[in-house]
Amino acid sequence: MALNSRNTWNVKRSRPKIGITRVRMGRGGSEARTMWSIEALKKDYIIDLITSGKVDLDDLNSFYGTEISHDEFTIRNAPIPHIITRNANVAAVRGALFQRFCRKIAKDYDGLISTYNLCDFGIPAIHCIADFSWDEQLRKKLHPDPQGFKGPFHRNRAIRKAYLKLAKVMSRPSGRDLFSGEDLILANSHWSADVIEKKYHANIHVLYPPVFSHFPKVPLEKKESGFVYIGRISPEKRIKRMIKILKAIRNKGHDIHLHLVGEIDSNSYGRVVKNLCRSEKNWIQIEGKQLGTKKVEILTQHRFGIHACQGEAFGISIAEMVKAGCIPFVPAGGGQREIVDHPALLFTSIMDAVDKIHAVLSNEKLQNDMRAHLKLQGKKFSAHHFTLGILEMLDKFLKTHKVGIYAL
Repeated sequence: MALNSRNTWNVKRSRPKIGITRVRMGRGGSEARTMWSIEALKKDYIIDLITSGKVDLDDLNSFYGTEISHDEFTIRNAPIPHIITRNANVAAVRGALFQRFCRKIAKDYDGLISTYNLCDFGIPAIHCIADFSWDEQLRKKLHPDPQGFKGPFHRNRAIRKAYLKLAKVMSRPSGRDLFSGEDLILANSHWSADVIEKKYHANIHVLYPPVFSHFPKVPLEKKESGFVYIGRISPEKRIKRMIKILKAIRNKGHDIHLHLVGEIDSNSYGRVVKNLCRSEKNWIQIEGKQLGTKKVEILTQHRFGIHACQGEAFGISIAEMVKAGCIPFVPAGGGQREIVDHPALLFTSIMDAVDKIHAVLSNEKLQNDMRAHLKLQGKKFSAHHFTLGILEMLDKFLKTHKVGIYAL
C-alpha cells in the first residue's frame, strides 16, 4: 500500500484519523465549530480533539446542541501549564506553546483542522478563520485596542512588540507559507475572506460558523419594544457609541430600553461602561454574563438588537439575534452585514443609525418585512449547513493531498 510521506496511514487503520484543534474549550464561535466538526466527522473518521485544560463534554453538548459521547472521540491534551491555559492576557504565549505541540504530533494524523485561526502544523491542513488576532497588522487596523485588556502586553506598544516576538520564538515556527495553496483556509464571512485575499493574494473559501439554538417562538405582541446587546464589553465593540445611538432614539419619542449582556467587570473599559449605564439606569439594564436559558429568554422577549463593532469578522451573537426573532441593527462594514443583508438594518454613522432605527421603529409593516427577511437569512447559519460544509471541505482536502484512502 502506498504511504503518504506526511502521515502514518496504514492497512490497520479502518478510517482516516483527523486531529481537530482548539487551544482551550470555552464558550464561543470557535468552540461551536469544534463541537460540530466532531459531530459531523465522528461516524466516518477517527477523531482526536487536541486541546489544553479541562473538557466538560456534558456541558459542551448541552450548550452547543451536539450529541457526542466519550467513545466517539479521544481528547489529547497539550502539556501547557494551567496558569497559561486560563490567562487571557498571555494568549500569544499559550498559542505558541500549543502550536509547537501540534507540530510535534502532526504526522500522527491523516488530516488536521484548526477551528480557531491559522495553526502552523508544519504540514498542510485546514484552518478556520475566527478573527484577525493572528495578524498584528490587520488586528491593529481593524481593532486598535486588543479586547480591552489593561496589562502591559496590550497597553505598551514596545512591550507588546517584544512580547509577540518572544511568543514567536517560543513557537519555533516551521517556516511554511500557509497561503501557498497547499492549506485549505476557511473564512467565517465573505468580508473576512476578502480582507485576507487582498493582503496575501490567496484563494480563501467561506464557511459560516454553526449557530445552534432552540429559540421558542414568542408572538410579536408579547415581545418588549426593547434592544439587546450580547457580546464582549471591550473597546472595539464601541458600547458607548451604541448607547449614544439609542439615547438619541429615545429623544425622538421611542420608549425603548437596552439589556446589556456580557462580562462587564473584567477590564477597565467595562467599568467605564458600567458607570455610564448607572447614569442611564432608568432604561439600561446590566445583565452581566448570561448563558443558556436566561440568554435565550432575553433574546426571544425583545424585538430589536444592536451592535456597533466596525470590523467584526462574523458576529455570532448577531446571528443568534436573527434566529431568536430579533431585528438587529449593525454597522455597514465587516462580516456582520452578511448576517442581516438589508440596507434598512445597516448604518455608517451615529446619525445614519438613528435615522435607520427611527424609520423601522416607526413603521410596523417594515418591521414585519424585516422579520420575514431575517427568517430566511437565519437558515444560512445553521449547524446542519456547517456540518455539510466541513465534510465537503475535508473530503476535498484529503483528495487533493492524496491522504489516507485516497493514497491507494
